[in-house]
Amino acid sequence: MVDFKIFKTLMAGTCALTISACGYGTGTAPQVARAQSAVSTQQSGGLMQIADEMAAKGDHESAIPLYRHLATTTRSPLAITGLADSQMAMGNLESAFAMLEALVRDQSSPLPGVTFYSYGKAALALGDFDTALVGFTAAAELMTGDERPLSGKAVALAATGNTQEAISTLMGSEDPSSRSNLALVLAASGESERAIDLLVSLVSDGSAEARDRQNLAMAYLMNGREDKAYQIARIDLDAASVDDTFTFYRSLTSLSEAARMRALVTGTIDPEWTREETANLQLEDSVDRQLAATRFVSEPKLVAEAPAPEVVEEKVAPANYIIKEAPPLLEPEGWALQIGAYRTIDRLVKGWNILYERNLDILADIPPRRSEIDFGAREEGPSGFYYRLNAGPLKTLSKAREICTELRERGTRCWIRPPESTEGKLPGTDVAEATSASESSR
Repeated sequence: MVDFKIFKTLMAGTCALTISACGYGTGTAPQVARAQSAVSTQQSGGLMQIADEMAAKGDHESAIPLYRHLATTTRSPLAITGLADSQMAMGNLESAFAMLEALVRDQSSPLPGVTFYSYGKAALALGDFDTALVGFTAAAELMTGDERPLSGKAVALAATGNTQEAISTLMGSEDPSSRSNLALVLAASGESERAIDLLVSLVSDGSAEARDRQNLAMAYLMNGREDKAYQIARIDLDAASVDDTFTFYRSLTSLSEAARMRALVTGTIDPEWTREETANLQLEDSVDRQLAATRFVSEPKLVAEAPAPEVVEEKVAPANYIIKEAPPLLEPEGWALQIGAYRTIDRLVKGWNILYERNLDILADIPPRRSEIDFGAREEGPSGFYYRLNAGPLKTLSKAREICTELRERGTRCWIRPPESTEGKLPGTDVAEATSASESSR
C-alpha cells in the first residue's frame, strides 16, 4: 500500500479520526472502567489503578510491565485489555490485536465492553474493517451511553461500503468526536458541503480540536475551495506538511467512497483501489535523475580503504540484487513492500533496478519478488493483468513501515502487503511466455 508519510505525521499530531491510531490509550473512560472493576486481590486492584493512572497520563512504558504482571497472574480481561491498549499506544498493533483476539475467541467468560472496543480499534488500525465492525458492534451493545463504540462502528461501516448506515449511526449525536467523524464520512461520500457546515459549527462553538480543523480543510479541498482549505490547515501544519497532506487528500478523489474511508483510517492507498498502472518510478533514466539520487545514497568507500578483500565483497554484495529477468514469486510468509504494478516484465525489471541502485543503503538486504494478478475486463476498478513488483519478505509490519517511510522520503511510493497466499502464475503461462508476449505487444 502507499503509506503516506505526512498522513502518519498528521495522525500522530492531529488525528483525522477519533478512533484511529493516535487515539490509542489516551481516552480515560476505559481506564476508569477498569479501575472500578475488582481484580482478584486488593493488591492487584492497587496495581491496576496505578497502571490505569500511568496509561491515562500517556506513560505507557511504565504501565506495560504492571499490566503484563496483572495479565499473567490474574488473567483478568481488563488487565489484558489495558496491556493491549498501552501496546497500541506504543505502536505494537499486531501484538495488541493478538491479545484481544485471543480474549474474544476464548469465550470462557463474559467480556467487558472496553475489550470489544479495543478489539475494534486494533482491527481498524490494521485495516481489518469487517473485524473492526464486529468489535465495535459488540462494544456498543455493552457500553450503553458511550458514544465512542458507535462512532467506531460508523467508521467501520463507511469503510466497508455501508455509507448511509454509517451516516444514520452518527446522525443526531451531540458528541464532538462523533460529529467530526460524521463530517468526515460525509466528505468522503461526496457531500462536502454538508461536512463543511457541520465542521464550521464545531469551530464556531469552540469545541474544535486540531483533528476537526484538518477534517474541515479536507472538506474545503474536496469542495474546490483550496484557499479556505489552506487557511485552515496552516493553523496546525507548516507549509510543507500542508502540501503533502493535500497531495494525499487529492489522491482520494479517484477512489470509491469505501476506499476513501479505508485510506483515511489507515493513511494508505491500496493500488487495487485505482485503475492506473501504479509504476512508481520514472523509467526513463537520465543523468539529472542519477545526480539527484546521489543526495540520498551513502558515499561508498574506496576499495583501497577496505581492510580485507572479504570486507570489500560484503560492501558490493547487494549488487547481486540487480536483475535481468523476472524475480521469483513472492513467498506467502512475511510482510512485503509493493513498489509498483506493471503491465510488462521488462518494465518491472527496469523499475526494480532503478529503485535498487538509488536506495542501496535501504534495500541492501531485501531481495526483489514479483506477484501476478489478472482482474479481467472490468469497467470499474483495476482491469487486466499486472505484474506486481515486491521487495521482501520482512518479518514485521513495523520494519515494513520503516522502510516504506524512508523510500517515500526519497520520492518513491510504496505499498505494504500483508502475508497472504502466493498469487502464482496465470494458468498455462510461464515467465518466458509472459515476457515474450509483453515484448511482442509493445
